[in-house]
Amino acid sequence: MYTRATLSLFTLLTLAALGGCSSHGGFAELGVTQGGAQDIRLAREIIAGGGIPSESYFTAEGLFSEHDLPLDGEECAEVLCPRAATALIDPVDLSGEQLLVQLGFATSIDEESFQRRPLNLAVSVDVSGSMADGKLDSVKQALKVMVSELGEDDQVALIAFDDRAWIELGMRRMDQDGRQALRDAIDELRDMGSTNIEAGLELAYGQVAPDAAMAGYEDRVMLFTDAQPNVAATDVNSFLGMARYYSAAGIGISVFGVGLDLGSELATAVSETRGGNYFFLADQEAIAQVFDEEFAYMVSPVAYDLNVKLTPTAGLEMVETYAAPLDQQAGVVDFGASTLFLSKRAGGMGVTLTGQADLLELEGSELARLELRYETADDSELVELDMTVGWNGGATIEDELTLADDLGVYKMSRLVDEYQALLAGADFCSGELDRTKATAAIEEAADRLHAIGRHLHDDALMEEAGLMDLLAANVGSGSGACYDDPYGYY
Repeated sequence: MYTRATLSLFTLLTLAALGGCSSHGGFAELGVTQGGAQDIRLAREIIAGGGIPSESYFTAEGLFSEHDLPLDGEECAEVLCPRAATALIDPVDLSGEQLLVQLGFATSIDEESFQRRPLNLAVSVDVSGSMADGKLDSVKQALKVMVSELGEDDQVALIAFDDRAWIELGMRRMDQDGRQALRDAIDELRDMGSTNIEAGLELAYGQVAPDAAMAGYEDRVMLFTDAQPNVAATDVNSFLGMARYYSAAGIGISVFGVGLDLGSELATAVSETRGGNYFFLADQEAIAQVFDEEFAYMVSPVAYDLNVKLTPTAGLEMVETYAAPLDQQAGVVDFGASTLFLSKRAGGMGVTLTGQADLLELEGSELARLELRYETADDSELVELDMTVGWNGGATIEDELTLADDLGVYKMSRLVDEYQALLAGADFCSGELDRTKATAAIEEAADRLHAIGRHLHDDALMEEAGLMDLLAANVGSGSGACYDDPYGYY
């Protein structure tokens, strides 16, 4: 099926001041976020331990996905409704004033009425020797939480692998007996030998494939490991080759990193794979959040192959894209995401624009035209939308005049500062920035996060400010705090 529509978001942005729209009323609405990394917990662990993470340990989409970045607009009556808003920013990397355009999506699906599709699922668990010291115990706990989320229409298989792979529990319906059999199989998992991720994945896909494409089912493989898959290899027998091959057949993949061993190279590869997402299981809190609070959403894609073509208005040019792993920098910017998932938080992608004129003088002007194209997950409908985005000059948010047109882009503007501060720390370690400049950028980001956290009474943003305070102290202690990548392919 094919649908085409034209929207003018520029006129809708006049409703962007909080309270001017019905989109946040009623019961809890769900949000939409892109696939790939869903957190930066790995970088947080490194900073909390006194280290400075390299760029391989965090992504903009992971940072944004941890926060709710809602954009107001007319009430959404579709599974996916694009929205956009703008803020004037002056990033801590000293790149100069820019206009940050946030693209986000609302959905008509609400938490009360939502029911996920039943699962055709295979779980593949790394039981190699490196999973000792509590890692395998954490995975087993996560899986037991997952069992409580399963219903009689779900069917699940459990695979274990070290240097070889075997079936702990063949594909089985999750009725009462099936769930108990799965719990028993989880209890039997023991750490041993070396790691062969490909063997574990191949056996897992082999369990899902025979029943793939059953009407109304979500086909998925879950991989739990502390080892870095070899994402350089793309042949059909490699991790990435298998993930891409089976994703084309509609079998998604969720990868769960356990311990301090995975980085953003893997997260990026997963984000570019249709139906893929990535989570870092740092602690018990993360396990509870992912498998108790968010399990139904992380296995529920709403759209595939989002492509956005952004054409700036004459006199403006693109500076950077954030949280859009398919981006490429050019006069006409193409960016997007392989998969959009339901979430308890509204996610977003950002694009920054600049020009020769005073950006404040662009208030009331159209900034860019966006052409969107995506495929719906439920019925494979191809949708194309045209929309324009403008700059309203800011809005009053929580009784304070801001240079942001809406709450979501206001919060994103400070998260962009945090992302730039993380990059400053990484650049210090690589020798691209001296300690004084890196510390100045990080401290400025911390100050801005403290200010917005207090303004919005937002505990999550206050925690980000505290994280930047720690990072500034770590950089202040010198290059000895630079975190040496310990992971490898096993």
